[in-house]
Amino acid sequence: MAPVALSDVLAWLRSSGLLEADVACPEGDVQLTGFAAVDRAGPSDVSFWLGSTSKSETNANGYASSVLESVRAGLLFAPPECASLADKLPGVRFLAIVENPYHAMVEFLNRFASDCSMAVSGHAASAKVHASAVVEGFVGENVVVGPGCVVMRGAKVGANCVLEANVTVYPNVEIGEGCVFQAGVVVGSRGFGFYEYAGKRRMVPHLAGVRIGDRCSFGANTVVAAGFVSPTTIGNDCHFDSFVQIGHNCVLGNNIFMASQSGLAGTVTVEDDVELAGGAQVAGHLTLGKGARIAAKAGVTKSIPAGRMVSGFPAIEINIWRKAMVKLKRLGES
Repeated sequence: MAPVALSDVLAWLRSSGLLEADVACPEGDVQLTGFAAVDRAGPSDVSFWLGSTSKSETNANGYASSVLESVRAGLLFAPPECASLADKLPGVRFLAIVENPYHAMVEFLNRFASDCSMAVSGHAASAKVHASAVVEGFVGENVVVGPGCVVMRGAKVGANCVLEANVTVYPNVEIGEGCVFQAGVVVGSRGFGFYEYAGKRRMVPHLAGVRIGDRCSFGANTVVAAGFVSPTTIGNDCHFDSFVQIGHNCVLGNNIFMASQSGLAGTVTVEDDVELAGGAQVAGHLTLGKGARIAAKAGVTKSIPAGRMVSGFPAIEINIWRKAMVKLKRLGES
């Protein structure tokens, strides 16, 4: 996002009626240059904290004081119950008390974080861009951009990548070197996220984009959704077959393989060396441990330990699943 003065954000918050109280006013103005999740925010970032009522943000008993003291943010949205915690947030330059921090964060992103006008654009002299392609972002040395591809403003494609045909790369997507994208791949589109506010279900803006490492490949019509306040992340040497879905806010390590029609819901963590067979599906907010194997058409509803192989729905250890299937077959034949 383009830098914005804290004073301008506060003026907007007051005029919109979102701000309930000012706490920990800074000395002088603060330039806000980005946004991030509360555990990743820096001194110039905007973030939000839902308070002790949210298990997903603060664990069952809320943040320990030691964790609170480690939070860094230029501006932090927090609920009214947190007004007394200013002295426990030494790394927060400004604490804005709002009725609904999630909604305030969404409104902030919609107002200040969707402008890509200052992003670098163009392509290296050695890049090969088809006449029908549209490159508003930046593509590096020896990149091949095929027919019908679109690289939007704010996107960066690293050296030696190949975009075969009709590939779409959205803003705030950064791709490493040597990656291959087959026809129809979409990287950085808005994730399928909604939240309830004032009796209405509203769309979540996913403006944090995607970060992809080196030497990855993406099969035809694969989709990688953008993150909300932290980017969807894919490491090095990962390979995805056709029609693979990677949901918003997922974090993938290195050397991961996903066969056709497999998918990850939002906010899934996939550690190194994991493999998903065809049609396997993983529910949101889970972790697949290092070296885990997910059998074809399995439905994962709980986190999988490292090295475990699972099958079935709900997915269980594969040897147990096989024994269960044998007994079920015999029961049906009896």
